[in-house]
Amino acid sequence: MTEHYFDESRGLYRISPFRDCHMHFIRAGKVLTEDDLPAVARSYLDSGIATVDDMGHQSAIGPRARDLLSGAGLRVRTAVCALRKKGGYGSFLGQGIRDRDDIAPAIREIVDAGADFIKIIGSGIVDITGAGGVTAGGFSSDELAVICGEARQGGLAVACHANGDASIRDAVRAGVASIEHGFFISRETLHMMVEAKTAWVPTVYALSRLVPALSGWQREYAERVVEAHLASIAYAASIGVRLRAGTDSGSPGVEHGSSFVGELGLFRKAGLSLGQILSAACMEEEETKQGSYLLVGEDFLETPRVEEIYLCGRRYAAGEMG
Repeated sequence: MTEHYFDESRGLYRISPFRDCHMHFIRAGKVLTEDDLPAVARSYLDSGIATVDDMGHQSAIGPRARDLLSGAGLRVRTAVCALRKKGGYGSFLGQGIRDRDDIAPAIREIVDAGADFIKIIGSGIVDITGAGGVTAGGFSSDELAVICGEARQGGLAVACHANGDASIRDAVRAGVASIEHGFFISRETLHMMVEAKTAWVPTVYALSRLVPALSGWQREYAERVVEAHLASIAYAASIGVRLRAGTDSGSPGVEHGSSFVGELGLFRKAGLSLGQILSAACMEEEETKQGSYLLVGEDFLETPRVEEIYLCGRRYAAGEMG
């Protein structure tokens, strides 16, 4: 549980820095270059985000970004690239697996490339252009179990992109550490996640950003999906699911850094308390013992501004990074 403190004399909260638990080093469908990375780091730090979880790309840029940005004060955890089923969703995210025989070599390759965790594609994505539901993609329950077993042997947790209740349940049963996205999740599955201590990164802002570009029944359908997702987030918070804030930055219309407050605003729209939102948004206390914290106003969700940023005891001001 992340603690936060209110300084009445200054009218500011002191909180742990933020952590974006789901992003990609891409923009407008293209992988970021090394020249792009310093500006991206500034965008995150200016927004109070000191740690990002890179969910991978076929370019495997994550380890290089981690090395380059560590000096700028931004901590990067990377999956390098994602594992996906051949023929299913996610070709831009990483390599495809045909069958169980491909799993161990693929995971060893990702571990050797410097992964901090394993990312897998356990389903397709929300289908807003066709008949609704979820597009094709994902692994069988047996394959998921093998993937999680191999990852544990390598000492790495598994983050699983999963939409559709059946796919989410299979991933939870297999032992993934987190569900990424999780659209169409049921209350029963959320209770399973509490028991299994599986975290949930709902990434609702990314889908909401697509809504204005849609029209007719597609827009109405997408709006209903977003509202249902917010209701699931509210229920998850009420029963103790460990929620984590992630933006899916790099997706269409989802900017690095500045989109984070949009995700938090939707958590508030779902009815979460300030304490619940901060617990989902902030780094854990043990990660900030060397003097890293933020000072924000009481209305920082409505007026997104980080007043002061301290990283390992050093003060940063907006625009100072890099």
